[in-house]
Amino acid sequence: MTILSIILEPAILIITVIFLFFIMTVLKNYRKVELNLCSIYEFLKSLDKKELSYRYQELDKFMISNAFTATAWEDFKKALIFPEKLYVASQNVNSTDNYRPEIYLTIDASYFFNEETLVYSKINHKFIQTMPTLLTGLGPFFTFLKMAFAFAEVNFSIESNVGTSLNALIANIQIAALCSVFAVGFSLLFMFIEKILYNKMCKKYYLLIQQELIRLFDVVTSEKFLIDLVKESKLQNLTNQKLLKSLPDDFAKAIVKGINETTIPYLENILYSLNRLNEQNSKSSNGDIIDKLF
Repeated sequence: MTILSIILEPAILIITVIFLFFIMTVLKNYRKVELNLCSIYEFLKSLDKKELSYRYQELDKFMISNAFTATAWEDFKKALIFPEKLYVASQNVNSTDNYRPEIYLTIDASYFFNEETLVYSKINHKFIQTMPTLLTGLGPFFTFLKMAFAFAEVNFSIESNVGTSLNALIANIQIAALCSVFAVGFSLLFMFIEKILYNKMCKKYYLLIQQELIRLFDVVTSEKFLIDLVKESKLQNLTNQKLLKSLPDDFAKAIVKGINETTIPYLENILYSLNRLNEQNSKSSNGDIIDKLF
């Protein structure tokens, strides 16, 4: 019995074809994931953290347009904290101001972008995980099927056919045993190849995407954000209290200053003008019209 004749046995040939089909299916799915994740990684790699606030709209549009990140990105945006001056800064891209508003993240990026969201949900992962089990199950199935046909072909009714029937039975039992050997062997080989392909084509890129998101967004926990908010509120309260305490004094000083600088000089000018007018009328008409008024 040659190796070629063993491979060409229908049962073993079916197991081999199914094994190759599973390998091609995995390769096709992982190749699709690799192309998409690679494009996402290259785009994130091109972003500069200092320019992120100005290019956020570009990032948002890219992530939403990509089917692999659209859903996760929508949840990711809800965990972002935008700086107060982001809108102003985005409207003045050519400004010479050194201020660079940053966008903070309250939850680690791996919570949104991980194996489940970037890989498993984009391929038929459960089916791929059952492929080794299916290959292993084909072994006993074809083994017992081959043995059933082998025993059915045995004919001991004629004495001259006993030797031939036994030889054929033994050969068929060997083929039946080889069905299980090939099935288990292909199952182990499939798991080995699948793991290598996954690490090289999928795991590599989704980890790189996580690293790029960590580089672009500084993580600030919700607790720290609330503490900073409380501190800022207390500082604002102290400032407001100081302003309220100084408001009456400032208001009084402003009124006195206004009277001294505006009202008094204005009244002095009026009195001076009236005195001048009184003198002129006294000289011209010998009348005390202004004096009678007072």
